Amino acid sequence: MTSFTDLEPIVARFTFSPERAPEFLDEGRLVTQIDCDSIEEVMEYVIQFGDAIVDANAIVNGRVVNLSDYPLQEEEAE
Repeated sequence: MTSFTDLEPIVARFTFSPERAPEFLDEGRLVTQIDCDSIEEVMEYVIQFGDAIVDANAIVNGRVVNLSDYPLQEEEAE
């Protein structure tokens, strides 16, 4: 089993809603990619971008994790 200290940098991919994407991305783009050091950092972006995100994925050690499968609890989102 891989420990958290053995993790490669995490690649987070966020898909924004067409209405909100211009707030974050160049015109015509809906998807962006950010290199992060931890899942906690990825989740900070998810909380920060909030309802502008329609999908979020993280690539961790070559495995794709769909963060939409892990909804935020109410107290974390506030």
